[in-house]
Amino acid sequence: MKIAYIIGHSPDSPGAWSPFLHQNEYFYNCEVAAYLSGLGDIYHRPDVGGYKTQMRLLAEEINPKNYDLVVELHFNAFNKQAQGVEAVAFPGSSAIYHGAKYCEAVANEYGMDNRGVKITNRNGRGYWFLKYMKAPGLILEPFFGDSEGAELFENQAKYADVIKRVFCE
Repeated sequence: MKIAYIIGHSPDSPGAWSPFLHQNEYFYNCEVAAYLSGLGDIYHRPDVGGYKTQMRLLAEEINPKNYDLVVELHFNAFNKQAQGVEAVAFPGSSAIYHGAKYCEAVANEYGMDNRGVKITNRNGRGYWFLKYMKAPGLILEPFFGDSEGAELFENQAKYADVIKRVFCE
């Protein structure tokens, strides 16, 4: 399967902060992506304009390459209590199947709640990323960085191995 991995956020807008990992989403997922190198192509969001513009520009770069799956790497933050793994997909997408496998694998590996695949809508998380991609798209949210349990993910190589098992085997 030909996969594109996108590192969520950017250096100027690095996403959620995890006090347990002492990192934000962008830099954490740059390290995860380094372990995925050679198993798919790695992309960074364009650091221009707002979210919708960034996603349009990213899609213009990625879509001509005919990927089978496009995955964006993130982690959650909410209320310092929420727990679990989830993924986000577009309604009716074949990526829902891959998202379910991913959530099950992460939940089993780390002994955590499986929150499952969430379906986005026009006002929902990741809508423009998922909408603009020609290939099925999936947003990975392995843990809540602001909650205890995030420290289980401090070994990025271990987490990348879970991703490899789900998408590359």
